[in-house]
Order: sequence, then structure tokens, then C-alpha cells
Amino acid sequence: MEIMDVVIDTPVRTEEVEEAGPSRKRSNIETIHELNALLGRESAKTKLRRLASHRGYTPVFNPICPSTTLTACKAVRDECIKAHFEPIIRPWTDPSLGYCSYLNLCYGDPMFASNPSLGEGTGPRGGTKECRYLHFQVLPTTQSHSEQLPPDFPPTLPKVALRRLLGESKDAKEAQYEPPKVPQWLNCDVRSFDYSVLGQFQVIVADPPWDIHMSLPYGTMTDDEMRRLPIRSLQPDWGVLCLWVTGRAMELGRELFAAWGYKRVDELVWVKTNQLQRLIRTGRTGHWLNHTCEHLLVALKLPADYPRDEPIPWDSNPALRDLRKGVDTDVVVAEVRETSRKPDEVYGVIERLAPKGRKLELFGRKHNTRPGWITLGNQLGDSQIVEPDLHDRLAQKYPAQKFTFVTN
Repeated sequence: MEIMDVVIDTPVRTEEVEEAGPSRKRSNIETIHELNALLGRESAKTKLRRLASHRGYTPVFNPICPSTTLTACKAVRDECIKAHFEPIIRPWTDPSLGYCSYLNLCYGDPMFASNPSLGEGTGPRGGTKECRYLHFQVLPTTQSHSEQLPPDFPPTLPKVALRRLLGESKDAKEAQYEPPKVPQWLNCDVRSFDYSVLGQFQVIVADPPWDIHMSLPYGTMTDDEMRRLPIRSLQPDWGVLCLWVTGRAMELGRELFAAWGYKRVDELVWVKTNQLQRLIRTGRTGHWLNHTCEHLLVALKLPADYPRDEPIPWDSNPALRDLRKGVDTDVVVAEVRETSRKPDEVYGVIERLAPKGRKLELFGRKHNTRPGWITLGNQLGDSQIVEPDLHDRLAQKYPAQKFTFVTN
């Protein structure tokens, strides 16, 4: 999703910011410029446009036309260089029915039979059941989009200015922990795994298979099984726990926070769009209203003797100074992909909120694996480990299981 820049008429030279001492009081203009530079370095939009080239950055994609189809576009404008969708007409397609609400995630269209989330066999959760509604594919444009990026985009933020922006002094020492540059994952049963071999993590993200009292294409966990997870033992005090919830799990998630000794501090909302960039209205989830979004509850682990109703000591507690508040928004608008797959933008939000320390994701799949993270789930295949000490502990605890060791 795009990030709206704040336009400031008065320029600020980065050399002035870099040369300034730690004791110098920073102006709002300097802070805003540095925030814009930081946020502009890796947004979803710049990733789509990025092209490795010795000649700099050039646009490598064309935005979708708001008219959606080429036929509708020609009815309102003479020329358009943006990309369009075109309908896929099969022998059994009935255009009068309108477009399929599942679109590129339809369980019954042959074009998407290779989607790993569709499963095998016949029926609504697998196979090639004929869907008579319209599906779409992208009709690329033959022209390049005219919008040009500056030759020095994305801007580079001076290291000294970045440290100061993140609340560190000029002489601050670098963190001891260096995140692995390749992903790590463990194929295991999350319910019975011995978590004591993992160590601790500053950030934990979980997308549990909640029992939401609906037919789902995967196994679920009971409320009691969720309560028994040793989440608290995996984090030091003031660690960050992020929990994906929807429906009745929103209330259950808050109950689990209290049972595990956490306090909810914020919430991120993922607004779901479909292939045509419209809000999801499929009726797959929700008992009263169709769910168009999912929520990511954010909580902090409280010390055992900390009063639950006391405010969080953000400014006075050294353990909280590594958390970077006020950088991102609490809304992500992104397209739905495979079953249970969350937007890549959310990982960026979490990593900017907590840039240091180890990170763990529970109930993950192969598409969740990410450099700097350890992913646990029962659909990951052979395990891959980068940290030597972790590999040794796992091999000793589970000698019959294969743990592939890779170099960082």
C-alpha cells in the first residue's frame, strides 16, 4: 500500500543532520524528512518498480486501469496505457451471471488448479468443478508507463541520522544479535513440540487454526489446546506478541493474552481485496456479516509482578527502547492469496516496530518463511536451520528427524 508523503517547503540538508551532536535538539522538519526517507526506502510500490540495473531504477510494472476491463475503458476514454483485465470465456461460462466472487482463488476453475491452497480431489475444496461465473486474467499493455522515478530513488538515509531517528546516540553500540540472512523453519506439531530447545524471541507472530465453528480446509485447535501453548516461556519481559484473529477469535485472543500474562497495546487491520482490487465479499467467513478484513492483535509480555492496569513505562524502561513506535499505520490494504497467507507488508510493519532480536512465527507454511525469522508448522517439509547451537539442540532432542543445516 502507498504511504502518503508529508510535503515540506523548507529543505533540510542531510549533512547538517549528520554533523549535529547528540545533544542538539532536533526540529520537527528534520524528523519528518527522515521519516519520509525511511518509509520511502521499501514500500510495496517501490518493490514492484525496482529493477536491478547498473543504470539505476526504472519502472517495471503498469498500474491497473480503474475501468477494470479494456471494453469498459474504451467506452470512457480514447487511449489508456494502463493494464486491464479480460474475461476468460470457457464452454460452460455464463457471462450473464457476472464475475465469480472467488476470482483467481476459485476452487473450481481449471486455470487455477495448480494453486497449492486448493488441495486435490472433487468438491468445493479441491478438484476442477466447473464454475459458470466469469473469471479474469490480466491483459498486459504494450506501452511502458510514463511515470518516472528520480535517478537517486530510493533516498539513502545517513547511518548517523538513522540511529538518532531510532532513539540511539551517535556512539551507540550495535546489537549483539545478527539476524540470519536466510530463512529457518521447523516441521513439527506445534501442540506437542518441546519449545525449550528454541530459546527466546523478542517477537512472536501466530496465525492459529482457530476453531471458528465453520467448515475449513485444515485441522483446527481447541481453545484449551491454545491455552496450553507455552508462549510466555518463549519471550523475555516486554516481548511483542502478534496474534491473527477473526470472528469469535477476537474475544478469545484477548482472553489468551490475560491467561498468558500479556497486555494488548494495539491492533492492525488487514483490509482484503480480490483480483479486481475490490473488497472481498465471498461469504467464506462470518456468521452475521461477510468478513472483509482480519485483525492482528499486538500485545506486550508483562513481568509476573507488574500490575495489569498500570500504564506501559515506554520512556523509563530500557527494555522498551528498542521498539520503534509511530512509524507505520494500523491499516494494510492488500490482495488475498493462498489460504491463510498474510500480506508481505505486515512483516515489514512488525520488523520496523521491533528491528532487533530473534523473531518466531507459529503455524506457518512455506510461503511464510522469511530471512531473520524461524517458522514452525506441520506443513513445512524437511526442516532448515541456520543457527548452529539451535541445530545441535534439535538434533539431540529429536535424533530421528532430519534438520538440514545451512550456512548463513
